[in-house]
Amino acid sequence: MSEEFIPNSEIYSAPPSSPAPARREPIHITVIGPAIGIDRVVKTLHHLGFAEARAGRKLQNDPNTGRPMRILTKWLRY
Repeated sequence: MSEEFIPNSEIYSAPPSSPAPARREPIHITVIGPAIGIDRVVKTLHHLGFAEARAGRKLQNDPNTGRPMRILTKWLRY
């Protein structure tokens, strides 16, 4: 008498469903001060792996003080 192969359902279960897509949220950092200081801060953040050296907006004037400012955006996934 031949026996048929019956797979163990615990071992041969269906593959897990795909994980939920990661959410991304922007974090904005505003740096206000002299242009050379802003460049140094941006480069330091780049070396620390926080932001790309060219990521962010160009220099603009702070509407309250008129001083140069730059806004960096870091995208976080969670």
